[in-house]
Amino acid sequence: MRPIMTDSERPAPAKKQGVERKPKSVPVRGRENRPRSRREKSILTRQRLCDATSRLLESRSLRSVTVSDITNMASVSPATFYIYFADVEEAVLAVLEDLKGELPDFPSLVNAIDTAAPEAGVRAMVKAYLSFWDKHYAVLRIRNLAADEGEPRFREARATMLRPMMAALEEKFKSGHGPVLGSPEAPVLAVVTVLMGMLERLAAVIRLRPAGRDITRGRLIDGTVMVISTIMTKKADRNGK
Repeated sequence: MRPIMTDSERPAPAKKQGVERKPKSVPVRGRENRPRSRREKSILTRQRLCDATSRLLESRSLRSVTVSDITNMASVSPATFYIYFADVEEAVLAVLEDLKGELPDFPSLVNAIDTAAPEAGVRAMVKAYLSFWDKHYAVLRIRNLAADEGEPRFREARATMLRPMMAALEEKFKSGHGPVLGSPEAPVLAVVTVLMGMLERLAAVIRLRPAGRDITRGRLIDGTVMVISTIMTKKADRNGK
């Protein structure tokens, strides 16, 4: 039996060898030295899915784009797609929702139009409208096609985008000269609706124009400006009174 040693008889513990400590890592400039949050990752994943959807619509119709197409381009799994969207249409609607943040300030452009001499202001408004369409032509074209087919979600997406500009135009007409062209049979809102339809069709058709001296992009813009300016000009100014 081994004798029990007292504390005084126990050998002193060996000193631990010095352990080299790793220097603290220096954070990269402009980035906190911590893992990316789940929320940040979620936002980035959703954006990748939206970007992939937009790119696919540049060369395909809405009906030919599949969830697999989107997830392959975004480099995520199909299961990840369904965390964010129920179907392809919902992904397209998300792209349209994000586009609202890029809309030009159309109400301000409309408010800046001088109804006594509207040509310059109307031209600025038309060019801004066409520039927005030029930048996002694919998804806006898909939006209108689906809306024209009666898809309620796409009809509402279109109406939501157009509503601020239409409200500004309606107010501009009313403050300018009451009945449009002096005709009480032409309600202002009806005329504004027709003009917005004309702008929507112009934005789509201007890319498909046939070759011809009088059907250039500039001439089509000139014709649109002339029509809107003629309707918008104050009655008294048109009649020279």
